Amino acid sequence: MTSHQQNNDDIFAPVEKDGKSLTPVSNQKFALTAMVGVPIWLTVVLPLSTVYQVSKAIVKAVSPAPPPKKLEDSGYQVKDSDIIPRPKRTYDIVVLGATGFTGKLAARHLAKTYGCKDDSKVKWAIAGRSKDKLEAVKKSLANELQLPELKNIPTLVVDTSVPATLPNLVRDTRAVVTTVGPFQKYGSAVVEFCAKFGTHYCDTTGEASWVELMMHQWQGTAQQTGAKIVPFCGHDSIPWDLSTSQLVAELQRVDNEEDLASVEFVDELKSAPSGGTLETMQLSLRGEKLPPIEGGGKPLRNTAKGDRHINEFSNDTGFGLPKLDMPSAPRRSAHGSFFLMSMINSKVVGWTQALRQGAPLSYQEVAFNPDRKTAFCKTFGTVFLVTSLLNPLTAKLMTFVLPAPGQGPSMKAMIEDSYGAIYAKGTGTKGSKVESLMYFNKCPGYLETARMLVESGLSLALSEDSLPSSGGGFFSPAYGLGKVLLDRMVETGTHFSVRHVGEQGSNKKES
Repeated sequence: MTSHQQNNDDIFAPVEKDGKSLTPVSNQKFALTAMVGVPIWLTVVLPLSTVYQVSKAIVKAVSPAPPPKKLEDSGYQVKDSDIIPRPKRTYDIVVLGATGFTGKLAARHLAKTYGCKDDSKVKWAIAGRSKDKLEAVKKSLANELQLPELKNIPTLVVDTSVPATLPNLVRDTRAVVTTVGPFQKYGSAVVEFCAKFGTHYCDTTGEASWVELMMHQWQGTAQQTGAKIVPFCGHDSIPWDLSTSQLVAELQRVDNEEDLASVEFVDELKSAPSGGTLETMQLSLRGEKLPPIEGGGKPLRNTAKGDRHINEFSNDTGFGLPKLDMPSAPRRSAHGSFFLMSMINSKVVGWTQALRQGAPLSYQEVAFNPDRKTAFCKTFGTVFLVTSLLNPLTAKLMTFVLPAPGQGPSMKAMIEDSYGAIYAKGTGTKGSKVESLMYFNKCPGYLETARMLVESGLSLALSEDSLPSSGGGFFSPAYGLGKVLLDRMVETGTHFSVRHVGEQGSNKKES
């Protein structure tokens, strides 16, 4: 639904109506962080990580260089007769990794929103390595949602390390959505088989280097079979990618010759980490090398035609604690802090800018904090975590503090306490000002990520002919799914509004 309201309306009204907010850090916690946490970091964690990383670099420098890793290819040959036309396939969508924390939430969203009876409008299945664990997930969800028919949802037993099991996953579904990470360990074969069988694909990865490797290896195959491969379909990085694309659309609604020149995001997030996310972070920080891309290059900076995009994209995010200029009165005294995932979000927004051959674009993103004490503690917490993972001793100690893979926040916390408000303000190439708000009233990192992932897959499976991108290949969420995905997200619970600020275009477009 779209309505127009006057420009002086509070864009943050949906957030304030829900009454959710971030709790400022207490004076006691701030003092504990400054007087205990900082000294421990300076005298223990930082020296350990520095010594370990320097020693590692010296050993690497004096040791013979190992042979570069080779690109993974199962060698599985797919004949034209093996490929079922997508409209004739049994399933619309299959959730791979349904026994994991986010995967189970994805299955929950499908069951709760689209049902699981034979006459349901969405035909779906779940997949994973263990049939017993898949059956346990169905039983658990059937009891929670009071849907006994959920126990009859088909299960597909798949081991991503055994190529012979993968045709069973991809051959008879229009789209696969997967939460099985770290993706550089468990995801490559899934991309390969989706590309070869012409099956659409979405995931929740935040591993940009791995995505570039997959693009280099399987872009041509996906283009031949018509498979659309759309990574980054969770909290990394749909809100930022879609918001930026809608700022562009709002500018061009008024003047189709104006493009976006700069965008600044403020992320008001209350969420908790899962063990799977932390495992992916540890893998990245260990510096495990991926096979090199022949000829170098950065596929995420290529246009839709495969050429290098000539216009610059710059991530101008800083590391300070700036005072924020916010449009809503309760938020005017806010302070920003560095948001770790801005490094991934910026790459995805830059990918979309390259795909659409947009104007040069400057990107900034900070986390919202109610005061400077909270901003400091959040920034220090990020630095402490990352530094701790850079040496094996403190990394091991962190496993006793942080959730294990497969674990995450409680359902009660994800529904009642968590939320995410992604505010963006943009400036056009002719000076016009635009702003937007994307609001999730539940946990954006996991409960809402599962919903975004499922709705991305259903956009591919059910609305292929309506998508902004044609043919197969690798696409960012905004370029590949665009307004089709945004509409599905709004229909299932996301609030989104976008408007001009100032004299030109004085209306707000709200979904």
